[in-house]
Amino acid sequence: MNEEQLMGLLDKQSISDIIMTYARAIDRMDEAMLRSVFHPDSQHAHLFVGPSSDPSLPSKPGEPGDFVAFAFDVLNTHSRTHHQLGNIFIELEGDDAYAETYFTAYHRMRPKGDPKAAENAWDTEMDFWVGGRYLDRFQKRDGVWKISHRTGLTDWMRTEPPACQGFHDMPEELVGHRGEKDLVYRRREAFK
Repeated sequence: MNEEQLMGLLDKQSISDIIMTYARAIDRMDEAMLRSVFHPDSQHAHLFVGPSSDPSLPSKPGEPGDFVAFAFDVLNTHSRTHHQLGNIFIELEGDDAYAETYFTAYHRMRPKGDPKAAENAWDTEMDFWVGGRYLDRFQKRDGVWKISHRTGLTDWMRTEPPACQGFHDMPEELVGHRGEKDLVYRRREAFK
């Protein structure tokens, strides 16, 4: 393996790490982490068209200034989400790269009556599933890969009543959570 091939593998790993960081940030509702995957001038076309991450833009519920604000508005209408990544294809072109990433996203929708429920909420909680692909342009700037453009494509979706009995029989420390309550933020201390 020559140096160019080795750098290509390292670049692809860095890009894959960014894609996985995006999924973790969405599911843990970690705004700083989500903003970290985008270049400041990054553009978005995934249910929201506009800047990916520009915290200086004014936002209020129903009128997000950027994709991150939009995503958090939408995700707050769900009690939990889980993004699973599949095939990741990356084409390197110098300091540019193009990636296609398959995803399956699960959302537990809040029911009518929940103050955080969406306008289109059902009478009961519902499970909303989406399968699709992220088409990304990455750019390496100052030695760091980040997303400069993302378009999200939807290949399929379905909504159905939840089939689980809930989490009442599970110890609280073994249930996934949003934010810093989740074990992933405390794993170093917990695994000592």
